[in-house]
Amino acid sequence: MKTKLYINSSKVSIVSVVFILTLVCGTATAKRKPKGQITPDQLYIVDCLLPPQVRQLGRNYTYMAPRKPARLSAHDCALRGGEYVAYDKASFSSVAKMWLPEAQGGNPKAQAYMGEIYEKGVNGTPDYQSAVHWYQKAVDQGYTPAMLNLGNLYEQGLGVEQDSTKAINLYRMASGITDSKIEIVTEQDLRQRRAKEHQRVKLLKQVTDLRQQLSEVKKDYDLTKKYVAASDKKLKSLEKQLVANKNDENILKKIAELKTEIKAKNVELANQNKVIDTLVTKVTDTTTTTVADNSTTGINLLSPDVVLTRGIKTIPMQPNDLRIGVMGKVTAPESVIGLKLNNKDIFSSMTESGVFEDEMDLLSGDTPVSIVAIREDGKKSIEQFVAVRNKLDPIKARQLDELFTRRFRDDLGDYHALVIGNNNYSKLENLKTAVDDAKEVASVLKKKYGYKVKLLINADQITMLKALTDYKDKLGKYDNLMVYYAGHGLLDEQENGYWIPTDADAKDKSKWISNKAISDFMAEMKAKHVMVVADSCYSGTLTGSSISPLPENVDNEDILFTSRVKARTVLTSGGLQPVLDSGGNGHSIFASAFLDVLNENDGVMEGYRLYKAMSQQVSLRSSLAGFKQVPEYSAIKHAGHEGSEYYFLPTKI
Repeated sequence: MKTKLYINSSKVSIVSVVFILTLVCGTATAKRKPKGQITPDQLYIVDCLLPPQVRQLGRNYTYMAPRKPARLSAHDCALRGGEYVAYDKASFSSVAKMWLPEAQGGNPKAQAYMGEIYEKGVNGTPDYQSAVHWYQKAVDQGYTPAMLNLGNLYEQGLGVEQDSTKAINLYRMASGITDSKIEIVTEQDLRQRRAKEHQRVKLLKQVTDLRQQLSEVKKDYDLTKKYVAASDKKLKSLEKQLVANKNDENILKKIAELKTEIKAKNVELANQNKVIDTLVTKVTDTTTTTVADNSTTGINLLSPDVVLTRGIKTIPMQPNDLRIGVMGKVTAPESVIGLKLNNKDIFSSMTESGVFEDEMDLLSGDTPVSIVAIREDGKKSIEQFVAVRNKLDPIKARQLDELFTRRFRDDLGDYHALVIGNNNYSKLENLKTAVDDAKEVASVLKKKYGYKVKLLINADQITMLKALTDYKDKLGKYDNLMVYYAGHGLLDEQENGYWIPTDADAKDKSKWISNKAISDFMAEMKAKHVMVVADSCYSGTLTGSSISPLPENVDNEDILFTSRVKARTVLTSGGLQPVLDSGGNGHSIFASAFLDVLNENDGVMEGYRLYKAMSQQVSLRSSLAGFKQVPEYSAIKHAGHEGSEYYFLPTKI
């Protein structure tokens, strides 16, 4: 498993950028650069105040134009004679003062950026009301990123009264499609899912530990019970010998010793019963799944978890499972004279407190299970459920007509990919699958999707930053870019997420690349569409406002229309949970599912559809590994998402 990641319209041709990032969790000092060489700090995006320009009006009059703010790399800002504060050290007042004149002058981009500045906070404390004020000004001018940011605040009730209707309307306005069938995946939903999943994982671990303890105590109980039964049998044999050999001192001594031993073992059995009862109570109180109601059936199933599927009690099983272990508790065990699991007698496995455990074979398809407790009065307590195989819902690519697909492909433009895989770290634990993940992704993108691929293996900080800067500088508005990053990642004490290059140190953040920096790079890309795919622990720190998935029956023209605005989306492997570095046949579970969907795709597949298809596989494979992993899909926070999607088109369609 990967170690912890502390991350937390107009008719123009589309430029698509997919930024795929597979952050692998890690356990978290810089060399001097030769004179004249660009340093990592010079490659980061900063708020730059450009110098005034001398302009001429007519033949005899010149004047100085006001200074303009811009988002540039620190290096470009310096080359153009601008002023900036060192990356990540700019104060709220200095940045706000820089952009305020432009915002007051009616520039919607500056107004939206002012909103982001206030939302991020004055000295770390957000001012949501001021953020709403500036976002609304930009929205009034039709600026799409402000619509999404303002919608997110309405959705959460930050700076305004919570209003889901206004949020959804803003999201739809940004997408350009007002069809009421559009599904909205909101940031609030994502936060709630993360919180519930975090709590679910925590409780699941507690329940799993308790069940393991219960199983071990039950095994000890069974061994003690068998020993007592054998001792009772031996005692009866000795008593028969004593009848034939009256007053035999040796036999009398053995009988006395055996009785003492049996008495001690019975005390041990009673103590084990108490421990079992305590553990059963804890399992019942802690479990978060729907279990059988023993008040009506007389049987409480403790393991595995039973859920309701269309009104039927079911136990989800994996496709390759051959047997299932069943543990439960019968109420009023003193009245039970028989206990069967699918007609198999398991009465001898029951403790005095009514706890039983056994295994059964599974059928190739669904397996009906019946537990029957027979009472002294002839009545029966019956619990029934079905062990079902997990089946993936078929999620297919869109099959668009050939003429439209050709038109759509021409509209999307050229594709590029930057693929990074980091296994070997100088000051961190090495990873196993990141390089192979990256190599295979690069191969699939090149061979099946026609990408021009740049592959970086075991890249350090300056190499990664230069690569991002190169694509930021060289890509035009008719290009597509996918960037895949596989490597360590961390969260700092403020729960800010970071990529970790191969030359980074767990205790020194100077070479960590923050998610904020990644968002800044994506915001400044000239390309239209950016999707970040993050395979990492706690990768939910990259997520922002909602995504509006296209309905199944969306018109071709609506697809074309929405594809012509910016997309800045992120697909994460596990929200705020740890994720797995293996379990996918030589790849991480997330990378394996991602590759499977890309390889199987035979049509036009947008990012949300890809997410839905692969999330089922991630869930299934992580369950097989005994660790639940739940991917998420959202917009990149403050990266200029305008409501579009990213589309995967194999070259052969």
